[in-house]
Amino acid sequence: MMMSGILRVVRHNHLLDRHRKWDVVLDGDVAGSVTSGQTCELPVPGGTHTLSIGHPRLASPVRTLSVKYAEEVEFVCRPRPHPLIWIPYGLVSLYRHGLFIVLEPMADVGLVEAHAGTSRSGNHGMLGD
Repeated sequence: MMMSGILRVVRHNHLLDRHRKWDVVLDGDVAGSVTSGQTCELPVPGGTHTLSIGHPRLASPVRTLSVKYAEEVEFVCRPRPHPLIWIPYGLVSLYRHGLFIVLEPMADVGLVEAHAGTSRSGNHGMLGD
């Protein structure tokens, strides 16, 4: 039996696309789902995995992550931030999937918030974008 860690995907509450449930796709298979303002936690075997969020037409880029035994890996997802940006990204993502949803390691979000005067810790196992 392989030992596992935890993958946590947090979806920010956002006006854009708030009524749609997004699939959590781990290694090419739907492993769970996340709705606006919710968190999805999944047991993940140790090793290197791919992760993307979305549904057939609107998705995130595929991310690669590494999970160690008993490690918690956290990501945050949200649609592009502004309707003026969303409209062109939404149209382009009909042809090139992976542009509509932003998917980032939680620690990267924490670094941005730390510069704004708040601190948020998070552990991630990103290998690359």
